[in-house]
Amino acid sequence: MTSPADPAPGPRSVRSRPDLIRLFARHPTAANLLMAVMIIAGLFALNRLHTQFFPDFGIDVITVSVRWPGASAADVDDSVVQPLYRGMRFIDGVKSIGASAFEGRAIVAMEFEADTDMQTALSNVDAALGQITGLPEDSEKPVIRRIVRYDTLSRLLVSGPYPERSMKQLAKRIRDDLLKRGIDKIDIGGSRDEEVHVRVKPEILRRLDLGIDDIARRIRQTSQDVPSGEIGGRATNQIRSLGEAKTARDIGKIEIKSLADGQKILLRDIATVDEAFDDDGKIFRHRGRPALELHIQRATTGDALTAAAIVSGYLEELRPTLPPNIDIEQFDIQADLIRSRIDLLVENGLTGAVLVLAVLFLFLNSRVAFWVAIGIPVSLMATLFVMWGTGQSINMLSLFALVMAIGIIVDDAIVVGEHSETLERLGHDPVLAAEAGARRMAAPVFSSSLTTIAAFLPLLLITDVIGQLIRTIPFLIITVIIASLIECFLVLPGHMRHALSATQRLSRRRPNLTPALRLANYPVRLATLFRRGFDRAFDRFRNGVFMPMVRTAIHWRYATVSAALAALLICVGTMAGGRISFVFFPDPEADILVANVEFLSGTPRTKTAAMLDEVERAMRAAESRLTDGGGDLIEVAVQRIGSPATSGFTAPVE
Repeated sequence: MTSPADPAPGPRSVRSRPDLIRLFARHPTAANLLMAVMIIAGLFALNRLHTQFFPDFGIDVITVSVRWPGASAADVDDSVVQPLYRGMRFIDGVKSIGASAFEGRAIVAMEFEADTDMQTALSNVDAALGQITGLPEDSEKPVIRRIVRYDTLSRLLVSGPYPERSMKQLAKRIRDDLLKRGIDKIDIGGSRDEEVHVRVKPEILRRLDLGIDDIARRIRQTSQDVPSGEIGGRATNQIRSLGEAKTARDIGKIEIKSLADGQKILLRDIATVDEAFDDDGKIFRHRGRPALELHIQRATTGDALTAAAIVSGYLEELRPTLPPNIDIEQFDIQADLIRSRIDLLVENGLTGAVLVLAVLFLFLNSRVAFWVAIGIPVSLMATLFVMWGTGQSINMLSLFALVMAIGIIVDDAIVVGEHSETLERLGHDPVLAAEAGARRMAAPVFSSSLTTIAAFLPLLLITDVIGQLIRTIPFLIITVIIASLIECFLVLPGHMRHALSATQRLSRRRPNLTPALRLANYPVRLATLFRRGFDRAFDRFRNGVFMPMVRTAIHWRYATVSAALAALLICVGTMAGGRISFVFFPDPEADILVANVEFLSGTPRTKTAAMLDEVERAMRAAESRLTDGGGDLIEVAVQRIGSPATSGFTAPVE
């Protein structure tokens, strides 16, 4: 223990070694300016950071799909999938390749190595397809797509007792309006493709000496948009022949045959031309009425909460303008989930910060505790600026990392602040005590910080999608540690100098209080008495219980090490023996129920619809039993007819 008569060597040696710690501790404004810069930078970045559920990660996948109408799954596998697989498995950068064969369709998916140039990969896939021979002649041209990730914001269900064409026009209007307002992507589900049916009687074809192929060829030749060259001059203009017929009326005007007397026979003269929808397309139903689903999505560069506010504002404007029998329901709202998770993490973080502050003010001088606590928001603000500069976002993992880092931030500042306060109590000058506290603790604090950084650095080496997801945690932990070191050794010493000087002045001043001031000062005196009593009790515990335990552990050092190793072996044994299971990501309970019903090929859709009605009836009955007739468990239920077996009937549950 060092006494005032025997000062520690730290304050004496500080005078002859000018450095950054001494500069910031003695300069009147340097510490405050640095702190202000860190706070302003954090506030600047906070307004520009995107909000999302998970951090951005890439899906380096390219798919090749080929349609072969009328072919069985086995034929598709033999004649389409196998040639595609053999021709594309040796493309540069392909990590894995998988293929699926369906009735009339084949899909080949290629996953590429992380950080692959996907534009080059697309070119390589296209070149490989050009060299593949042996595909069926009546199969369609392969379609190449790169999987681009979009995050779901919400889903809108539009239903009403109106024709499918009218409902589709309303859905397209909603989609176009939202896209104009800044939504990145919207897919319309349950919207069947529009078709034009041309029906010609066989006797008419025989009378005109025509075949059905002649009619189809004439429609194909006439209904098309083709480029027709350019017109030169002072400005180059492109010429294009516009003749594509898209409606039944336009197709009916197509000339099929010219007679010798100059009479022209139009398609509408010999055939019935009408518009319809694809009989095999997907159909959505809600409460027994036709429905369309708008899947609202966000690009990885967008802000989820901002986009959700755009959708909510638009729906508030739209609903009063619609007929009362048109229902628009919003469900699967990811923004609410993001907001609730963010609020939960922020609440937990604030609770932890309050507990940290309470402990600081309980064991440290109030002024010292205040400046130690200030290091938490200052370091976090500097970290937010680094997040913005490196393209990070506010998400579940980044908030989790920031909450984890609160304890690390406080540890460094506590060590420096407490040692500076101890030196001041021993009689050193406040300036020298602030400098010596930072200087003496520099080696152990930097060592512990480097140890923590070394523990988190290997996580940055994890690759693939999981590496892109969890990379946020080690990156932010390391950033917070570096920011806390800057605050601890450059900002805190300057503030400690003022805090220790104020403590000395108050301890020397003994004010003569009037009775009124004494009454007003009563809560302060009461707090002071509590603090003194707590300090005496803590000193008794430290000197009477804790110190003897430390001396015993040091004296019986081999027993102490053996006990630590035994505890480690017990922990390893419980993990190796399976008593504590290991799950990389927990599997939370889902809030969506999916019921799939599959019929034999050729089953009328009326039977499918009747079966789904029965499933929904059973679901409502179960809801009534679970809620004692309340009926507020299911948020929305959607019937999907014609979807793959992996989707079908969904009911998001509140």
